[in-house]
Formats: sequence, C-alpha cells, structure tokens
Amino acid sequence: VNGILQVPVTGVLLHRFPYQMGRYATGYTYIERAIRRGLDDPEVRGIALVCDSPGGEVAGCFELADYIHSKLGEKAIRAYAADHAYSAAYALASSAQTLTVTRSGGVGSVGVLTAHVEYSGALEKMGISITLIYAGKHKVDGNPYEKLPDSVKSRIQDRIDRIYGQFTSLVARNRDMEDAAVRATEALTYDAQEAISVGFADRVGEVEDEM
Repeated sequence: VNGILQVPVTGVLLHRFPYQMGRYATGYTYIERAIRRGLDDPEVRGIALVCDSPGGEVAGCFELADYIHSKLGEKAIRAYAADHAYSAAYALASSAQTLTVTRSGGVGSVGVLTAHVEYSGALEKMGISITLIYAGKHKVDGNPYEKLPDSVKSRIQDRIDRIYGQFTSLVARNRDMEDAAVRATEALTYDAQEAISVGFADRVGEVEDEM
C-alpha cells in the first residue's frame, strides 16, 4: 500500500510454519520470508509489522527478532499493535524502529510460560495404569502420568528463568531500556498510554494514518 509492505503478525505465532492463516496463526518463517521479499523489492520503501497476537512459541522467536533488528538500517521497519502485541508478538514488534499502538490496543507480557499436566488421578479413577519402561533416569522427566518431582520442576524452572533473561535483555536492547526496568514489569500488559509511559511503545495512532 503506497510502497509500504504490510506484514501480518496475527494469531498464535508458530515456529517453522511458512503460512499465514488470517486471525488464527502466523508462522515465523512466513514473517521472515515476507520481510526478505520487502527488502529485496525496489518498489517497497518500508515494511509495517501489523500485529494482533497473544504471542506464540519461544522456538524461533528470538532469532526472528534479531533478524528484524539487524535489518533496520536497510529500510524503514515499523511495528503497529493493531490492536495487540503480547509476549512473542511484542518481542517482534519491539525489534522494529518504532512501535505504534491503537487507542484500544495493548502491548507487553514480557514473560515465559510452560505447563505440566498430570493425569494420574483421572487415570486411577478410570482404572487405567500406565507403566513406563525406559533407559536413562531422566528420559521420562515431566511425563503426564506421574506427579512432577520437585527436582524436575526445579530444572524446568531454571530453563524458564534463562529464557526469561534472554527475553528481557532482547526487549531492553530493542527499546533502549535497562534490563531491570523490563524485568520490573513482571510480564504485565499495558494499554496504549501506559505502554508509552513505561517505554514499551512510541505513540498512539491508527495504522492507516501512520503509514
């Protein structure tokens, strides 16, 4: 549109997924390929990441964010939370030169989540018994048929903490903030005005007006 390539960053963000499925899902591979096309096309004078996403997978996210950040000097790359850019979507949006949020939009949720589901009680009620036969004492760590041991939970927490540190440092670099300031948000989400006040966005506006 008028020399601006609009790249949708919508729905759940998926690793190694080369497609874009409306409001439901977008692949990191799709986003990278779209940006590459825009950078190579002489008729494209700028790239707009149009975000409306709750986030997505960790795998592939930081690599794509680094790629976006590395290309800022080639053409204008701007992000628009229209209306939401949370978690992984915020990692990508923060990598652009500027981030604009719609009046009803929001950004943030700089945090990391995983979950362990345990079915042992339900299986017992159904009269089902699972026997795990394995080699290597850690092979079945985190399996859903047994309660999660504290030692396994601790290792998972350590991994989450490391990923969280990578996330906060990435946002701190992208938004020219102190890492401690990013961590202090404690994964909060912010509306447009709040986002500007904490340094997570640059201005409030509509995509059509900003381009």
